Amino acid sequence: MKLKLAIEWFLNPDHLPFIIGMREGIFNKYRIELDLIVPDEHYDGLDELIAGNIQFATNEPLHLIEQFHEHFLSLGSYFETKGGVLFKKSSYDKVKKGERIIVTTPVSNDVTNTIGFEIIRRYFAKEGFEVTRDQVVFEPNGFEHIKYMKEGADAGWLYFYNFEGIEAQHEGFEVLYLDAKNTGFANFSALDLFVNKPFYEANTQVCQDFDTAVKESIAFMNAHPQEAMAHYYAYTQEEKSPLMDDILLATLECFDVNYASSYEKSLPILHFFKEIGITSLEDETFKTAFLH
Repeated sequence: MKLKLAIEWFLNPDHLPFIIGMREGIFNKYRIELDLIVPDEHYDGLDELIAGNIQFATNEPLHLIEQFHEHFLSLGSYFETKGGVLFKKSSYDKVKKGERIIVTTPVSNDVTNTIGFEIIRRYFAKEGFEVTRDQVVFEPNGFEHIKYMKEGADAGWLYFYNFEGIEAQHEGFEVLYLDAKNTGFANFSALDLFVNKPFYEANTQVCQDFDTAVKESIAFMNAHPQEAMAHYYAYTQEEKSPLMDDILLATLECFDVNYASSYEKSLPILHFFKEIGITSLEDETFKTAFLH
């Protein structure tokens, strides 16, 4: 069966299981022909999934809450890293002085800005400083957090450690990592595998085979990291570099071969978002987006 999966942004190492599954013939083993779709806009894949125009999509778990729809079914987080806000060490004193800080972000709206501000507020509250909402200005830009921070931004919001964190280290750029562990929030720096629920109900075995194929692809990557990296370069035609090698190696550590559709695992994210007032989604409604 031909299946369509939309990624969340641009093709990158976070999507290795799908690349490996195609190039190693793992999907073919289950009679699956996968069409990997790169959307024009971040939410396009989710909209197409809801409409039933595609069968699968991958995106951050926060969008399961932000864009909740009865046609969403999460098969679980196959990828998880550290992430949140990347903050320049040289801008630390600006917060202490109550000065305005500029935060570059690829997505700027009421929901994402509220989350980004809350992460900054919580981190500096632990440091003993109060940050006010009007002190933090979000500027919509591309994904090049380090580039924009070097050009003047004080922080980068919506960063993944396996990518921008590794890049900062390569650049010798001194930053603070405002993530779930040191700031105090439920980690949502992950990617869920979503399926259109009516399609799942009508094609359960096909979806289970797809899920199994993704897990087998992750198992292959765990056993053959160098081959997985070679597949990435060959499929994307991206130029090999020491930075991308390190990003790939860091990313290979982020995949969960035992990921599962778990309501209880995802519930803390919902509670965090309810706590800061960006959703009123009820627990029982949220539960319908999971198998267990």
